[in-house]
Amino acid sequence: MQVSREFTFDAAHRITNHPGKCRSCHGHTWRVQVTVDGPVDSATGMVLDFYDLKRIGAALFDERWDHAALLASWDPLVSACQKVGSRLEVFPWEPTSENLAQEIVRYFRDLLPPAVRLARVQVWETPNCSAAVCLEG
Repeated sequence: MQVSREFTFDAAHRITNHPGKCRSCHGHTWRVQVTVDGPVDSATGMVLDFYDLKRIGAALFDERWDHAALLASWDPLVSACQKVGSRLEVFPWEPTSENLAQEIVRYFRDLLPPAVRLARVQVWETPNCSAAVCLEG
């Protein structure tokens, strides 16, 4: 059985080697859907309590990424953000939707209960554009 939870957060990013507009720092209201798969527990009737999924996600999306600048480690804006005390998350890769989806997979995989596996992560950068990681059983 699969269950999903959606999250939203507001954050800026830029793609330093992009040939067009995405090279400039800009913001999005990001939307993320996390889908997990597992057996329905006979005692609770649930695969995983939605609150537990919310709590796991809140530590990443609310406490770290919301209203932060998501930047590659080599981006010159990193030092400017540090200098003015802006919220900042620095990655060893470009902060694209594809890479953020893979980071979310790494994050959630380590925090789920043993009987529950991560099935899919989808990240919407805009209402019409998304990247998804679909994991095999």
